[in-house]
Amino acid sequence: MEVVPLTVGSTARAWDEQQLDVTAAAGQIGGASSGGFTDAVAGTASRFATTWQRHAEGLADQAEGQADGLRSAIDDYLSTDRAVGYDALALKAYLVEIR
Repeated sequence: MEVVPLTVGSTARAWDEQQLDVTAAAGQIGGASSGGFTDAVAGTASRFATTWQRHAEGLADQAEGQADGLRSAIDDYLSTDRAVGYDALALKAYLVEIR
């Protein structure tokens, strides 16, 4: 399996950017006014905007979770790779060449 840490890192940053963009969109949705609607429709429009704001906030949370998961995975990968490297170096002390 080949993992390129820089690629995983840039992908995590892209998810971070998505989280920021979707969070900003959620704020704009939440700030939308229902003032232009009649009284009969204003309540429904407000509930609609609130529902979409919550949905967008949930998507932003998922994007943040993806970014955090990628960073965690690459940390685990690098830690494991480093440990295997140390073990290989330690093993050299026990190996001898037979001719």
